Amino acid sequence: MAETLGFACACGKLRGEVTDVSPAAYTNIVCHCADCRSAYTHLGLADPEKVGILQTTQDRIRIAEGGENLRLFRLSSKGALRWFATCCNTPLFYTPTKARAVHVGVNADRLDRPEAVGPVTAEAFIPAGAGKTRNRGMGRMVGRWLTRMAAKNLNGEWRGSPFFDAEGAPRVPPQVLSREERAAALMRVSR
Repeated sequence: MAETLGFACACGKLRGEVTDVSPAAYTNIVCHCADCRSAYTHLGLADPEKVGILQTTQDRIRIAEGGENLRLFRLSSKGALRWFATCCNTPLFYTPTKARAVHVGVNADRLDRPEAVGPVTAEAFIPAGAGKTRNRGMGRMVGRWLTRMAAKNLNGEWRGSPFFDAEGAPRVPPQVLSREERAAALMRVSR
């Protein structure tokens, strides 16, 4: 049976829920990449060394209060959209740059009950020594994302996003980090 999970920023001013948290509707992953980690360090937080992410579709995200505090930045001009709460600089979500991609990654550390999503099914950019990385479960993760995207585009539910307007543009303009800001964020990521 599908359930609903709450989420909130660190100070609690921005709150909402993820609906239909059922195994078919999400993928529970962990990412070790420098981009996911530098989203934290750019906001003045410690390097988490890995980021738990609940991948689902944008129409399953409901922002109940504090939506005026939701902003976004991009690590580069072509990078993913990193959504955060301005009230306490808490990273919350990442989305692709196009609304029709429907994907959203919810930072699992912001869920009220992260254990409810079950075991991790994929892990990306796992350090493997000598500057190399490896992945686990990526085929399943990508396959599930593509299946969800195709279904939402066929039935039109891609339009139900709290992140993009009816024309598919982000609801707030993204700040693109300067080369210096990105370098500073990456310098705070441990290797």
